[in-house]
Amino acid sequence: MRKKIHLRRLLRNPGSTTLDQNHLLNLGEFGIISLEPGLLTLEQQESIRKLLSRRLKPINGRYWLNITYFIPLTKKAKGARMGKGKGAFLCNKAPIKQGHLICEFMGVEEKLARELHKSISKKLPIKTDIITNAFI
Repeated sequence: MRKKIHLRRLLRNPGSTTLDQNHLLNLGEFGIISLEPGLLTLEQQESIRKLLSRRLKPINGRYWLNITYFIPLTKKAKGARMGKGKGAFLCNKAPIKQGHLICEFMGVEEKLARELHKSISKKLPIKTDIITNAFI
């Protein structure tokens, strides 16, 4: 991982502009999109992946995650004084814009899909909504 962030604009809050083509379903029957901008960590993606695999594996369902991490964050130690360079690497974050498709899944009924959305939205720091390809 790189310690220096070349472009400081990556640390800004992702804008509230709506994505045009990244909110359409490509692979699954149901999808979860974000309703507000925010940043997601790798731990949050892992909790989504575990939940989906735990619920979809017994019924032969499939899922796809659409999150890309490219903002490395650093942090100095708690008792460190000012100066002496940049802090150690802390984590990677993924900027999520409003309307971004977070994950897709298939092989479930609509009732179970709504339950999955409810469970996933509890694990995320942003508001989400479920979409289907029934009206496309």
